[in-house]
Amino acid sequence: MLKFVPITPEYGERYMQFYAASEEKAADYTFANLWCWKDKYRYEMAFADDLCWLRHYENGRPVYNPPIGRWRRTDWEQILRRHFPRGFSFTRVPGMLACILSGFFEDSVCLKEERDHFEYIYSIPELIALNGYRFRNKRKLSNQFKQYYNYIYKNVSAELIPDIKEFQRQWLNQPEVKKDKEHKTILAENEAVNRMLDDWQHLPGHVFGGVLIIDNRIMAFALGERLDDDTIAVHFEKASYAYRGAYAAINRIMLENVGSNYRFVNREQDLGIEGLRKVKLEYNPVRFIKKYGVAAEY
Repeated sequence: MLKFVPITPEYGERYMQFYAASEEKAADYTFANLWCWKDKYRYEMAFADDLCWLRHYENGRPVYNPPIGRWRRTDWEQILRRHFPRGFSFTRVPGMLACILSGFFEDSVCLKEERDHFEYIYSIPELIALNGYRFRNKRKLSNQFKQYYNYIYKNVSAELIPDIKEFQRQWLNQPEVKKDKEHKTILAENEAVNRMLDDWQHLPGHVFGGVLIIDNRIMAFALGERLDDDTIAVHFEKASYAYRGAYAAINRIMLENVGSNYRFVNREQDLGIEGLRKVKLEYNPVRFIKKYGVAAEY
């Protein structure tokens, strides 16, 4: 039987070794992301069979996420039958693992596409250049921001954390945010942002971020981390609505400063939020990390 324990910082480095071995690295499953959202989802983990098993809670009931580690192995059927004698059900399973498991269980497995959790992957050179008709509006907004405002860009450091937290508090009180119909989700995200900032210096992996400063005050920030040699992820991105083009600017300027050594940026999922999906598609993703519900009875 798998022995699950609540996620805690002491497991961070060990967990990230399993994450590094995964053949498809979803931003959902970095330790930093799990830790940031632990209050909302109550993540737990168990180490067995050279894998890290994950689960979270919805309406008080455990929901199993995909195991993290080396997926290309020949003993999946034995492992899953041992831990889940009547059958298994996983949610938000990256496409590669979903394909592997379906090959082992064939007719007994059910795959269900979870479009709201698809992660958007973009070309960093494309998002920096913003060339062509497709990007005309984003390019215009970003260029106008650079032209109109006397801004300073800085990489996130421990010294900037208090000022970023203060900006996050102010951002939450903007009228545009207060009247957003997804305000409940925004409040949960606010807790996740603050947890990442509070534990910035102690998170495993390679976290990074950038801020835009005008008149000695932060007016935009983005927080992310390295996923592998080719790809970075952006977990959180906020900007003041008082500065036209601020969102387009922080997106582009941070990539100019921290993304030049990488090929791709993972900007995570849209959660089925219509406006968010529209914006993410406008930035022309080159591919998705697709997610599936995977279940089988035997």
